[in-house]
Amino acid sequence: MSKKVWNETIDYSMMKEVALADGIAGNEKEVSRVLKRYVSECVDEVFYDHLGSIAFKKKGSGSKTIMIAGHTDEVGFLVKHIDDQGFIKLHPVGGWWGHVLPSKPLTITTQAGDKIIGIVGSQPPHGMKPEVRKQVIEVNDLFLDCGFTSLQEALDAGIQYGDMVTPHSEFFSLGDGSMLATKAWDDRIGALIMAQVMINLKDVTPKSHVVGVGTVQEEVGLRGAKTAATMINPDVAITLDVTIATDIPKGDKRIKMGHGVTLEIADASHFAHRGLLAHVAKIAKDLDIDVQYEMLSAGGTDSGEIHKSGKGVIAITMSIPSRYIHSHYALVHHKDVKATIDVLTHFVTHFGDDEYEALVLNQ
Repeated sequence: MSKKVWNETIDYSMMKEVALADGIAGNEKEVSRVLKRYVSECVDEVFYDHLGSIAFKKKGSGSKTIMIAGHTDEVGFLVKHIDDQGFIKLHPVGGWWGHVLPSKPLTITTQAGDKIIGIVGSQPPHGMKPEVRKQVIEVNDLFLDCGFTSLQEALDAGIQYGDMVTPHSEFFSLGDGSMLATKAWDDRIGALIMAQVMINLKDVTPKSHVVGVGTVQEEVGLRGAKTAATMINPDVAITLDVTIATDIPKGDKRIKMGHGVTLEIADASHFAHRGLLAHVAKIAKDLDIDVQYEMLSAGGTDSGEIHKSGKGVIAITMSIPSRYIHSHYALVHHKDVKATIDVLTHFVTHFGDDEYEALVLNQ
């Protein structure tokens, strides 16, 4: 196998734009439009399902269809209530731990597209009883302070009930530049890897049709994966998502950042197809890329719905180890991102009808 490295550099402009776009479940349009701008000229078709998942198709020489899925939604909130003083109560969309939110900035996106920044209210420790300090704040008890002094002032600014609220963050690197920090790596990094693979196919005719999808509403139940898979009817699918890096103090050091490719054997929603898992692992080995394996007892990925589509889809999940997800700043490692792009690009370029039949015969 050729050991060509497909992406000598990763497009950091695209990474930054996609990560910092605001888009919770049911409100992913801002993200999909950024992806469309970067990818559309490299593929043959761009289309959507009725929930808003965006699909990029590159036609191949064979009869099979490979689906690559990375979800575009991030965890966030909806405006739930505005009180008479202009303080805003929040309805969580996706999983939040109350400790990561006090004193953090959030962005409200209004119906008109305006961005209004507020700070999550917090209580200073002065005079606080020890038992109170130890308590985890319930998300429903938090409020957003945008500096308004009345309900009417908030309404005049264009804020309405149900407006999207997202973390307000920056994009930067840490250490030697390999650690990338920003919001929404769960799962903008998966969507970005999908996008870069489709860009890599610009001047290539793959052996199968390849459809890269930015799915929607994963954080609230893998919803976009179900509708997108029904629309695409893939034969093979690879889901891209983050996993929890455990190489931290008191962690078990089982899943390391900067290791290479991470393949998921099982999670609460899906058992990986063992033949496809071995096939992708061999590609990594041939490219001198290290592989580590993950098993999760809780949580799932888009593979959980995709593999049940139609008569069943041969599917696996490729994971990107990440620290501090579902917060204002998560971390991913450049090496893991690059390795996953290289392995996946080789896979979709060379996997055709014969390779598919070999997997089916050995189930």
